[in-house]
Amino acid sequence: MKRILLVLMTLLFCVSMGVLYAQEIEGGPKVLIDFQNLEDTEIDFSKYPGGIAEGITELKVDLSIDNWAVKLAPSSASAENRVLSKCKPVESKKMNGDVMGVRIHFPTAPFNSWARITPPFEIPFYEDAKGEEGQGTKFVNKGVLRNVGTIRAITTRVTGRNFPHGLSITLKDGQDQYQEMFLGNLDFEGWRPLTWQNPNYIDDVKQRDLRKTPLYPESMPSVKFDSFTIYRHGSHIGGDFVTYFKDVQLVYDLALIEVERDIDDEGAWRILQKRRDVKRAAEIRRLGIMQLLRSKEQVKMQHAVVAESGAQ
Repeated sequence: MKRILLVLMTLLFCVSMGVLYAQEIEGGPKVLIDFQNLEDTEIDFSKYPGGIAEGITELKVDLSIDNWAVKLAPSSASAENRVLSKCKPVESKKMNGDVMGVRIHFPTAPFNSWARITPPFEIPFYEDAKGEEGQGTKFVNKGVLRNVGTIRAITTRVTGRNFPHGLSITLKDGQDQYQEMFLGNLDFEGWRPLTWQNPNYIDDVKQRDLRKTPLYPESMPSVKFDSFTIYRHGSHIGGDFVTYFKDVQLVYDLALIEVERDIDDEGAWRILQKRRDVKRAAEIRRLGIMQLLRSKEQVKMQHAVVAESGAQ
């Protein structure tokens, strides 16, 4: 009994003194992205460098399913395959609303290929929601998750049409490191949750390498959705392939345990705010250039159509 009381007193003392151990408390499952909840994801790239220099007054893009793209492997990216490979919202009775439908036109020749399903722009970590300046919460649960320590499992709800193609997901962290995880094969019929289980996850706390995690002004670890990838083996059927996605969920340990402290570090120093502002500006500058190039290409296409119709 005395030993139990001693352990409890030690834990209370650690919490009161702000001594926090990373990766001891599991968080989740949390929604990383839900394709039925992509509202309020619009960004006006005309307000940032590039758009301003070009004199563009409006260049708004959001995460609507119609804006997502399918990028084929270079060996498969013929003009026909690229035109026929696309994303669109499709109504699902079982999921009570629209889900993301994906059509991929693989080559029929017997060689390996892949197709990557990507958002219209790299989802920003630090973009502000309306009325929440400096918080960087616009894309939380819409492609971004905060306070992510060790990931235990990743699950996506997806349909299969008995094709033996493989499915993987790629995430990106705050240090610009990418990690691709294989979820499984799509050789089944109907909806099914496909899950990647972390083979290196340690359930027994006694076996973990416990260590103190530096707190303020270190930023909270985050991850974001980068892409899905469909893999087709050369010995399997080519041509058209169709699948649908509902959402992606993560089960993970919290990187940090947040407790109330007597001093508001960020209120006093604003270090994290300044870092977020710098990173936000860099993200939008990079994304804005790509959207500007796409906008110019659309204008070229419109002019080509006008010229063709005028000639007739």
